[in-house]
Amino acid sequence: MKYLICIAILLLMMTVYHYDFTAQTQSKSTCSEGWYITGYYIPREDELPGDTEEINVERVGNLSFSQEFLNETRTEGWGITRFGWALGYYSGGWHRSDSGALDAAGNLLSEGAIAIDRTLIPPGAQVQISTLPSPWSSKTFRATDVGVGITGQHIDVFTGTGRVAEEETFRITSNNNRVCFTTNATKEAVR
Repeated sequence: MKYLICIAILLLMMTVYHYDFTAQTQSKSTCSEGWYITGYYIPREDELPGDTEEINVERVGNLSFSQEFLNETRTEGWGITRFGWALGYYSGGWHRSDSGALDAAGNLLSEGAIAIDRTLIPPGAQVQISTLPSPWSSKTFRATDVGVGITGQHIDVFTGTGRVAEEETFRITSNNNRVCFTTNATKEAVR
């Protein structure tokens, strides 16, 4: 009899746990028009030769890089050096990352990342921009980054590394886009 009571209690607990878990998480989807979309990428030093400029890289020291590479890296935030590590420009200084280019939270930049205005799209939201050219129109992006120039209805899409990725930034830059984003919200937040 004790055995049957234990089994009944266990089954009841599993049912309550499952109900509690599914009841607390709901997806909320929002769509709107009029978005400005731009792209950002990671330049490669080996694709941008030219006259050199010496800079001080924090915790590394003075090194020389192509001026064109440094200008692109200042604009884009990160670049890949001839040494294979990422060079970042933020907080008024140059920084090295052996892991690769990083987003604003210090995580590796990856395909599907976008920079957003967090007052309009919450961090971590899944975003679709159906008005972009293929293959971007069918992708689901993740709102993981921010940028100083990303305010209001402006999204910056990470397109990858090198010249091909740079070309994609030009191809996707456009006005009047339709943007839909989905967030997971607790049941209390939805009420």
